Amino acid sequence: MMTLSTGSAFARSGEVRLSAKMVSGAASGKADYRERGNRRRFNVEAEDLPNATPSSQTVFVNGSPVGNMILAACPVPATQLLCGELELNTQDGQSVLVIARGQIVNIGANPAVLAGTF
Repeated sequence: MMTLSTGSAFARSGEVRLSAKMVSGAASGKADYRERGNRRRFNVEAEDLPNATPSSQTVFVNGSPVGNMILAACPVPATQLLCGELELNTQDGQSVLVIARGQIVNIGANPAVLAGTF
């Protein structure tokens, strides 16, 4: 599984933003984390995964499970591939752990479907 990742962080008015890119063949994904005060948002997206069977995959940050992503058929024209998204937001009453630069995000485990570093 080839993994390519990049991370970025900004501190503007007490806001933290981190991102990670994930690539494996034609499959790709991204993860974004935002923190401002006591509010946190974490979003992970995956596209064009080469598996015809829809499934649920656990999303991990530094080995800790943070939520489940449902992988289902991508929109037309790539309906034979799988796509999915997980979004967690403290403003919606969801638990979002604090994420720091250098931490690893991955979809699935043993082996990861996609992985990247913030």
